[in-house]
Amino acid sequence: MTFSPPLTDFLSSQAAPISIQTPSTVPELVQLLKECRGQKVLPLGQGSKWGWAPRLETVDLILSTRGLCRLIDHAAADLTATVEAGMTLAELQAILAERGQWWPVDPLYPDWATVGGIIATADTGSLRWRYGSIGDLVLGISWVRADGEVAKAGGRVVKNVAGYNLTRLFAGSLGSLGILTQVSLRLYPLPAAQTTLLARGSLADVEALARQVLSAPVSPVGMDLWLRAEGPQLWLSFHGSGRAIAQQMAQVRRLAAGELAWQEAGPGALSMPPPASGMVLAKFGCLPSQSLAILEQFQSLFPKAQVQLHRGCGLGRAWIPQPEVGSLLQLQRYLKSVGGFLLLLEAPAALKTALAHDFGPTATLMRKLKQQFDPAAIFSPSLI
Repeated sequence: MTFSPPLTDFLSSQAAPISIQTPSTVPELVQLLKECRGQKVLPLGQGSKWGWAPRLETVDLILSTRGLCRLIDHAAADLTATVEAGMTLAELQAILAERGQWWPVDPLYPDWATVGGIIATADTGSLRWRYGSIGDLVLGISWVRADGEVAKAGGRVVKNVAGYNLTRLFAGSLGSLGILTQVSLRLYPLPAAQTTLLARGSLADVEALARQVLSAPVSPVGMDLWLRAEGPQLWLSFHGSGRAIAQQMAQVRRLAAGELAWQEAGPGALSMPPPASGMVLAKFGCLPSQSLAILEQFQSLFPKAQVQLHRGCGLGRAWIPQPEVGSLLQLQRYLKSVGGFLLLLEAPAALKTALAHDFGPTATLMRKLKQQFDPAAIFSPSLI
């Protein structure tokens, strides 16, 4: 079984080898959990985001769901599919494309991401503005509890409102509550065409254009402000017919007030920054109205950082090369002062400790949930 480079590097750096199990059936997974009582278990898919937890912990066993990769059902007429959690996103999209459909998420590391891992990390990008968050795109889940029993929540239909919405609870849980084994997904028709329009200029000009787009009769499926080596950019992604996309892009160009350079790109032409030694990946959030001020803070404190801000919702990612802890703390305090947050996804343990996220009153609720779902604290990581 092949795992992601980040997980492979981590495993090779350990003084003592960590056992890895990859069950191919749910009963096999259940049996493994019942046999490892008293051990610390890290659930994952292929491990591309294994270290995203706020605190990194010592584990005794890694349980990978990669062996659970089967299609259970594809109800194309209902725009739903049920798959095992270890199926990769690429495998899923290839199956759905045969019927002209897709699951509209754009996570980091798509070549390695599994469906269960995407849900456990709640990792979708620009497309969340049009298609919703991970919680909006998951209809039902099955998981194995800490005691080895199988549980289910939700269903296979879009109109499913009975009981507590545990599907949303598991979105972003990082495997701390249980091991996802099967998920039912909300699908969409594949768009006839996909194009991204880039506008380059000063930060003030691209932010002004973003504000214009938000109030204009155009419908991008994603809108991101970027700080990149080439300078500030606005990325506008469009789905639909070729003619409709061309009309909307022409209208966007007419909205621009400043001196901007334009570029069009097709699907996959715009890549995310690759992982690099000494690079810290951070997630942040702010009020959309604070976008310009937040990006100016990044420019001032980390001039070499690459920053992606989803302009419609105020969530973002930042790739920061070898940051100093003092500058990170300064940015974290600033974001908190304006109603935002900063947390580190990929960073050395010392940095994560220094910038430990304050969950406030929510921490009490999180501890109670962990106690209910995993009373023996078998599953790593702990989120608080």
